[in-house]
Amino acid sequence: MATGLEEAWQNLRLTSDEEQVVIVDDEEDSSTSELILLCLLGRLYTTNSFNPRAMKAVLWNVWKSSKGLVIRDLDSNLCAFQFFSEADRDFVLNKGPWAFDGCILLFKQMIGLEVPSEVVFSMARFWVKAYDILRKKHTVSFAQMLASNIGFFVSYDEATMFGVDKDFCYGCGKLGHALANCDLAHVEDGDDSLQYGVWLRALPSHVVAM
Repeated sequence: MATGLEEAWQNLRLTSDEEQVVIVDDEEDSSTSELILLCLLGRLYTTNSFNPRAMKAVLWNVWKSSKGLVIRDLDSNLCAFQFFSEADRDFVLNKGPWAFDGCILLFKQMIGLEVPSEVVFSMARFWVKAYDILRKKHTVSFAQMLASNIGFFVSYDEATMFGVDKDFCYGCGKLGHALANCDLAHVEDGDDSLQYGVWLRALPSHVVAM
């Protein structure tokens, strides 16, 4: 049987129409590219069965994306989360890790050149807080050094770099947390829509303004 199939395969020939080469234009549509960059691929880190519909419903309610959210099933335990604003996308990336049914949800930001089913999910973002650090070590370079011993450095919270972790929030205007830890505002520092700003922040006693 196998020999017969091999011989039949060797006798196959493409027709003139089938031999035509289709040239794909490399020109990108700006609107499509923007949507791709606002899309995250996600996989629940588990080998057990779970309810995908329930997971999507929970995430939809928890994230409350201001500009909308579309969740598509691409494969078994593989979803595409399409956001429509950078603030909503970054909120999910930076406020995690997120979990469902006791399992962590892993993300990869799409660039448009990957095959979703072949994407490897091997990393998750975590906020790490270090205690009893010398004041002179409250620097970005020291934060990067600490992160390199754990995984990879992503970003740092400016509001807590000098130990000022009971500050004003530029997003909601309340005391007790910074913008990066706000569950009410899906915006970033520098956003023109922010009602509050750095002028609310008092300088620590050990910082001298020149």
